[in-house]
Amino acid sequence: MQAAGYKVHTYTSPHLVNFNERIVVAGNDIDDSELHNSLEECRIAVAEQPITLFEAATTAAFLAFSRHKADITLVEVGLGGRLDATNVIDNPILTIITSIALDHTEYLGPTVETIAGEKAGIMKPNVPCVIAPQEKSIMNTLEQHAINKKSPLYRGGFEWNCEKQNNRMVFQSTIQSIEFSLPSLKGDHQIINSGNAIAACSILSGKYGFNIGEEDIASGLQSTYWPARLESIKEGNLISLLPKDWQLFLDGAHNNDGARVLAKWVRDNFAEGIYMIFGVTRNRNVAEFLEHLKPYIKLLCAVCVKSEPKATSTDLIREGAHNIGINAIECESIRDAISNHILKASIQNVKTILICGSLFLARDLSMENSYQLIQEQ
Repeated sequence: MQAAGYKVHTYTSPHLVNFNERIVVAGNDIDDSELHNSLEECRIAVAEQPITLFEAATTAAFLAFSRHKADITLVEVGLGGRLDATNVIDNPILTIITSIALDHTEYLGPTVETIAGEKAGIMKPNVPCVIAPQEKSIMNTLEQHAINKKSPLYRGGFEWNCEKQNNRMVFQSTIQSIEFSLPSLKGDHQIINSGNAIAACSILSGKYGFNIGEEDIASGLQSTYWPARLESIKEGNLISLLPKDWQLFLDGAHNNDGARVLAKWVRDNFAEGIYMIFGVTRNRNVAEFLEHLKPYIKLLCAVCVKSEPKATSTDLIREGAHNIGINAIECESIRDAISNHILKASIQNVKTILICGSLFLARDLSMENSYQLIQEQ
């Protein structure tokens, strides 16, 4: 949308380093003054009524957006959909559901089908819903909810498809076939995410008259920056410790689907193996996550996520890794892992470090690396 010249507001969560990242007003993070004023208005309005941090942030975002003109506003659900604080807009022009995985089961239910039902809560009567390719049972659930809601669907794998062909990306729908360069974001899963975005743009153009051309989409795919998603870290204090032919990557994957995606990316690009710096929030199944990556982890450095008060301790991470046969040690920090353990391990041909397990590790890395992760767009 921005590549096509439109002004776009966005609301996302969580933030990685600065709270302002959540609320982007016409392409720029909300400034401190307006953020403070918006939150203060919310505080006064709710008086003594209980309100969660996410509810306050959502209210502040909508308040800020109402005071600045934009052509379109993108609002990301925080958790699930049906009962989410963002799900208060009765007449959106479009809803989008990305790939659904088993996550946050304590809130959304024990199966992918129950989670799909919660996600379907954002569907609205006569409002198109773009859906990423899903497992059959998940798609069946979404389709039934769409029938009940009278929401027309635009489904990946049916009305549209997007895949990698000969090192290019091909998007096909019932009315067109377009070829693009691979997106700037790494990983095959970003092909699906790109397809979801292209499908959404095609509806915005065809149904609502937005002028989004193929060249705009191509430009957007190449300029998109999404921090902590297979992000290559190229600057900072920690990078200066590494030999020039080494690489450091950061990814926020924290569930089984994320681990599977990571494992495929590592297999395709670093079959010789990796060093992993791993930290995770409490109540995550460490062994279950690491099992997918086990063949490629030559040394795992367990760290406690300092930016997360509910972090899993390093001894539990090490124990979980050892239980499935992964060589693991406890480290005090990311810097400690790199300088005192990884660089001294000298495992032949292994020159890649992957930091993963929690999005909150991005904040820890930013602090230790003295490098701003969030680039100005």
